[in-house]
Amino acid sequence: MKIKGWEKISGFTYKGFSIVNPIHDANEEVYYATVLNLNQVYKPKWDMVLSISVDDVITFRIKDNESKHPLGKVHLTKVNIETLQQFREQYEMLVDDILEEAQSYTKTKTGTTGPSQGIINQVQSTGTNVLYGSSSLSTNTSAHLIQTLQTLQQQIDDYNKKL
Repeated sequence: MKIKGWEKISGFTYKGFSIVNPIHDANEEVYYATVLNLNQVYKPKWDMVLSISVDDVITFRIKDNESKHPLGKVHLTKVNIETLQQFREQYEMLVDDILEEAQSYTKTKTGTTGPSQGIINQVQSTGTNVLYGSSSLSTNTSAHLIQTLQTLQQQIDDYNKKL
């Protein structure tokens, strides 16, 4: 099954998450793209994959480029992505689901006591990787993780101020 116009999705941006480098395999059964987070200085990447099964079910998934941790997944049919506009709508819904899940997870981990009791202080004071549940952080990822968490905590604090 061919997704017509796949190469034209480059530049689709939603809530600061921009699709770049769309490609597909020779059989046009698996479609790939990279999603850049333009909200952050170091532009973290997500990998986006659409794979088509024998029975024409399309698995649309996004995973973290660095950790390969799955962030979101949905099953679609060709009807859901017949046009680029329909694909864009599916992409936006998946990004919303990922952001909502991250916000929900962070609220659970940080509680409602304010920024001083937030997720960053938990990581810095206990050395616990709260995102993946391990009891230690490697020295290679701790600075990256803390930077990501600081940005996320700031976004949460900004959001809570609006309420």
